[in-house]
Amino acid sequence: MTKHLFIFTISPVQSFISQSRKTQDLYSGSHILSKLTDMSMKKLNDITEHADFIFPKEDQENKPNRFIAIIEGDNIGSVGNELKLDVEAEFEKIALYVLQNSNIEKNSGKFHNKFIKQIRDHLDINWVSIPLTNNNYYEKYKKLESYLGAVKNMRNFSQLEETGRKCSLCGERNVLIYRQNDNEKGRLETRKDGLLKKLYVKEEEMEYFIPEKDEDELKVGRGEGLCGVCFLKRFADLYFDQVDVFPSVSEISLMDTIHKIDDPLLTRYRDLFESHFDAELFYEENLTEKYCEKYNYPKVVDGRNKLRNIHERAKEDNLRLTKYYAILRLDGDSMGKWLSGYFLENKSELLDFHRKVTSELGKYSEKIDNIICKPKGKKVYAGGDDVLAFVNLNHLMDVIKEVRNEFPKFEDLGYEIKNQKKSTASAGIAIAHYKDPLPIVLDWSHRMEKNAKSTDGKDAFSIAVLKRSGEIVKTRKKWEYDDKNTIDMMDELIDSLLSDDFSNKFIINLIKEFSRLIDQEGEYGNHDIIESEMKRMISKACEMEQKEDESKKEFRKRKNRKINELFSNLKILLKKDGSLDNFFSFLKIADFMQRRLNHNDN
Repeated sequence: MTKHLFIFTISPVQSFISQSRKTQDLYSGSHILSKLTDMSMKKLNDITEHADFIFPKEDQENKPNRFIAIIEGDNIGSVGNELKLDVEAEFEKIALYVLQNSNIEKNSGKFHNKFIKQIRDHLDINWVSIPLTNNNYYEKYKKLESYLGAVKNMRNFSQLEETGRKCSLCGERNVLIYRQNDNEKGRLETRKDGLLKKLYVKEEEMEYFIPEKDEDELKVGRGEGLCGVCFLKRFADLYFDQVDVFPSVSEISLMDTIHKIDDPLLTRYRDLFESHFDAELFYEENLTEKYCEKYNYPKVVDGRNKLRNIHERAKEDNLRLTKYYAILRLDGDSMGKWLSGYFLENKSELLDFHRKVTSELGKYSEKIDNIICKPKGKKVYAGGDDVLAFVNLNHLMDVIKEVRNEFPKFEDLGYEIKNQKKSTASAGIAIAHYKDPLPIVLDWSHRMEKNAKSTDGKDAFSIAVLKRSGEIVKTRKKWEYDDKNTIDMMDELIDSLLSDDFSNKFIINLIKEFSRLIDQEGEYGNHDIIESEMKRMISKACEMEQKEDESKKEFRKRKNRKINELFSNLKILLKKDGSLDNFFSFLKIADFMQRRLNHNDN
């Protein structure tokens, strides 16, 4: 039998994962795609008796939306088509199971047909194969990737004929499952605990509903409408028993602080709300009569007293209940070129190179599980060279640095690499308030990742801070300047401000003094003047105090050393920066971070 190189892909990825209003939607979308890839790989093994998988590793927990394998057979067309039909059938099976176990009471033929159509129209599955001999892997792989690109560009177009209200998550497909607002007419049944008993399935002028099981948590908000695909993401845990309950953005914001308090005070407060507790209730602004009426809990006064005790304990422990969190995206640079063998001097080594890269990316995925875990944050996925995660601000700098530093070094795998090329990765980070709409924050993290990759040579990161006031501050930096880690330099600046060694007045005054002089390109020609003023302002802002066992001379020496260290770092960043405006944004973000982490700041 003839050997074939085989590539199989499941799409769409970004829209299926990122079109989410809740963190659970986001995580479930990623989980479903990973499980479909895992199922398709196992199915290929069954069909062909044995498949030699090149990418990803068979035992890798988080799998990307594609795999590459070497298979044997004389009728590969039937293998590819059977695999495609099996994945589509599995996706439909999951959707129908979720639908049936949601207990729709009135399941009309029209509704069922619309639901199935949305599910069947969603996935775009493609596969290509090419005969392979022992000596032509490089040429065949190159052709295979070009064939796959051609197939995707010529994909079938399905006319979208749906008209009417669109899904609250994706905004593309019609609403099928709907929960009424309080002011809408229609049958609305409630349970003794105040939870809505019915979720409505809207079809033209008729309404069908889904009763909630007594033990279920209400998953559809008032006035929220879902299409079949987004309904599947929201209720995926009905099918996948192992789907984790993903923390909300407020829980991510508070994760480190709540972990450190670890006090019976927390348990007593949570118990007031039984199983319906949300981390937003740690913020006093959300503990209202309206909330308690919504869930039939007349305990606002008692709750406020217990919450006040928690806040006092946090203050005693020098902790802050911050309202901000971060979304981190990281993606390997020029992965297409690395995998095509472009950087390999000896192209005949590509197959062996692919196997080692796959092994390294599998190890990297496992490392991410240890890097981004409670209380640092929560990973959405890390299936290869890309990472998406929610991160607590207290650990953001360390997580960014570690995720980048652990990225595999393909140049160290034992192959001769052109021009001493090194593997790099770029990251996009969006910092936002827990009340900001999740789709907007996700979009900004994606934009920042693209912004980082637009840097000459890539190997950079971009950060955007979405302030509650509406102001957006963003900066872009290379990971290193003059052999100094940029994240370390930002971290040192934040620590200097947090430790009260320096006041943030030098940042405020420097920006105020030179902002009016910046040209349209965000630059100011005379950096010598800026450096001179910056040194003076840093010295003036130094608020270090002399220790009891320290002489005046020792104190002056220590103070000057601190001033010079801070100035030296900022001078490097100013000199290497693309614009003065970008440098000022870097300072603003560092100042923002220290104020969010400083429990004394209001």
